[in-house]
Amino acid sequence: MALRQMHNHELFWLIILSLLSSCKLPSALDDPELVSSLRFSPSAFDSFKSNTQILYSLKSPATLNAYILKVDSTGKEYLVKTLVLNAAESKGSHAHTWLGDTDDGLFAPTGTYIGVIQIQQRRFESTVLIFHY
Repeated sequence: MALRQMHNHELFWLIILSLLSSCKLPSALDDPELVSSLRFSPSAFDSFKSNTQILYSLKSPATLNAYILKVDSTGKEYLVKTLVLNAAESKGSHAHTWLGDTDDGLFAPTGTYIGVIQIQQRRFESTVLIFHY
């Protein structure tokens, strides 16, 4: 009987260790609030006369990409402007300026654009409107 109790006890710990080894400890990337206060200022602008900034705060340091996308009438996204690539940023507030231009150096046409902060596979978005008078 002592052998059987010892066997059950070992089995219990084996199950516990197995469960613990399959657990994933939370990381900063698991936090939905890793990027907060994401917005453009101003949220609508005439790129012939001014620019805008994408503003956000990081809860912890992160390496990120920031870029501008446009969605066409079929729902397909395409890259308009890369603001930063693999930028190592500290905890706190950050801003990147967008002149309303494309990676080709042209003015982006009027319309609604999506500003994206990407950290590994996570993507955080805000919209901005370009108009021209």
